[in-house]
Amino acid sequence: MNKKILGLAILLSFSSNLMADSFNESSNNNEVTTGGIGLVAGTLFAGPLGAIIGGSLGVMTGHHQTQAETISEQQQKLTSHQQIITELENELSQMVANLNTAKKSAQQSASKQMLNQQRHIETLSQFSASYQLDIYFLTNSSELHPIAQDGLRKLAKLLQSNPQLQANLEAHSDWRGSNDDNCLLANRRLSKVNNLLTHAGVNPSQLLATNYGERHNYDTSTWGEALFYDRRVTISLSYFAK
Repeated sequence: MNKKILGLAILLSFSSNLMADSFNESSNNNEVTTGGIGLVAGTLFAGPLGAIIGGSLGVMTGHHQTQAETISEQQQKLTSHQQIITELENELSQMVANLNTAKKSAQQSASKQMLNQQRHIETLSQFSASYQLDIYFLTNSSELHPIAQDGLRKLAKLLQSNPQLQANLEAHSDWRGSNDDNCLLANRRLSKVNNLLTHAGVNPSQLLATNYGERHNYDTSTWGEALFYDRRVTISLSYFAK
């Protein structure tokens, strides 16, 4: 019995070094505790040799327990990570769906805008082809009537809103008087119309002015009221796509 106790004391004195050397890579308390229990049990029942065997078996049992706990922890972490990945995948799928919806909406909006633009161009082109505004003057006069001024201001707004339109200004006079006088009179009328439009904000590049004098008259033989229609500035529109 004394030999067993002596052997136990000796083994216990070296047990910390034995445990440290054998299990340096794993500092888990389960292995050390289980090894100590096996060591004491082995000494009591089988002497020093039994202590070594019991301690080794105890350490092995503790090591396997530590591995089982580590695997369980890793499985829990993997499960948690998998949940996070699943949530991220769902969020990504939703983002892709939202992106596709926004892309489809943008395409539809662009198509609608292009269609509206084409319709506007067609309408504007048809309107310009049929547009004509005649500004009439009294004999030997270049003064603009208030009604004519109002019509010119409306035209100015149209030209400002649609820079692809060009206004063609054609000045005329009746046949009475000399050609030079009629040309000068028609030119004054042309300047009045041109100046009002530019002062109203029309870009001068949108105005094309031509002075015909008495060369394109409706009436070239009488002195009657029909001459009124020859004292005019005729405005037509042209459309140029940009």
